[in-house]
Amino acid sequence: MSKLNYIYWFAYYNIDSPSVRYRGHYPLQYLEKQHGIRSAFIVPGYHPKAMMRFAIAYCSALFFRKKDSLIVVQRVHSNFIYANLLKLLLRIRKKDTMYDLDDADYLEYPPETIYSMMRLSAVVSVGSHAMAENLRTRNPNTLLNTSPVPDLHICREKRNEVFTVGWIGGYGGDHKKSLQQLCFPAIAALGFPVKLVLVGVTTQNDRDEIRAYFKNSTQVQLELPEQINWQDENAIQQRISGFDAGIATLLDNEFQRSKSAFKLKQYMNNGVPVLSSPIPENSHFIEHGVNGFCCATVADFKTYLTLLREMHDTAYSALAKAARGSANRFSIQNYCETLLAHFSSNAPL
Repeated sequence: MSKLNYIYWFAYYNIDSPSVRYRGHYPLQYLEKQHGIRSAFIVPGYHPKAMMRFAIAYCSALFFRKKDSLIVVQRVHSNFIYANLLKLLLRIRKKDTMYDLDDADYLEYPPETIYSMMRLSAVVSVGSHAMAENLRTRNPNTLLNTSPVPDLHICREKRNEVFTVGWIGGYGGDHKKSLQQLCFPAIAALGFPVKLVLVGVTTQNDRDEIRAYFKNSTQVQLELPEQINWQDENAIQQRISGFDAGIATLLDNEFQRSKSAFKLKQYMNNGVPVLSSPIPENSHFIEHGVNGFCCATVADFKTYLTLLREMHDTAYSALAKAARGSANRFSIQNYCETLLAHFSSNAPL
């Protein structure tokens, strides 16, 4: 391909999914604005308009494929009609195709469709070093392209009057376990007033459980915002910029080791120092004592939360600025330039 001019992007879910927004929707907007690369951005659905959009893009890619175009299938892992039609598309139009995967879905879902998509695609794009290493046995042309965060130039450098610890994401599964095992006990044991903001706790049972956990921790003020508009990126980043410390806990298992350190990136992008589990992908971005702290135990989390709260404003400001300065490593620009460089040059990986 001499120059990428068009992208057919077939997502696996709607735009509420972080993967669809951050690895698809926002980069495609950037590519059109900065490089004039147009795209068809398709999410599956049974609404007539959704089916019509899919049919038009699919037929275009299959029968009238645009010159110098890229076909991307993102995280599709079912065995239903959408997935099977995309398998057929990849089989027939394999040149300049890509299967994009930023989580180790093959560990959570039946992997047959995922592995089939990998074999059928010219390139597999992944979001972490662990996934790149593991999946090159499935497709040697595996491209590591770390998940990006849009830079809206929103950040803060001063702490709140009440020290505020924040977490954002889908509260469930291993994320919930890691918070309960590593973060919650540390916060409950702090000897000073603290506000704990958990963005993404969606069920009443979970909210009740969290409130019960901290019932006797009178120094902890809980904030569990509801009805989050995940598509309002400005509001999301404004909320994150209100944290004094961002929590990025992960468990030491294969699925979480394969994650793209996205929470850590979100905090850093808004100038928030991070307290992170020392999982390898997190360690690619965090510098202990420079833009945050690695915490392996409850005692570590308590120690560094206390340190952040008690440190001089000048030292805290330096941490916040270093966190913010790390954001160029996972910018939309870097993500898009990595994609363009590979497909415009056909360079070997």
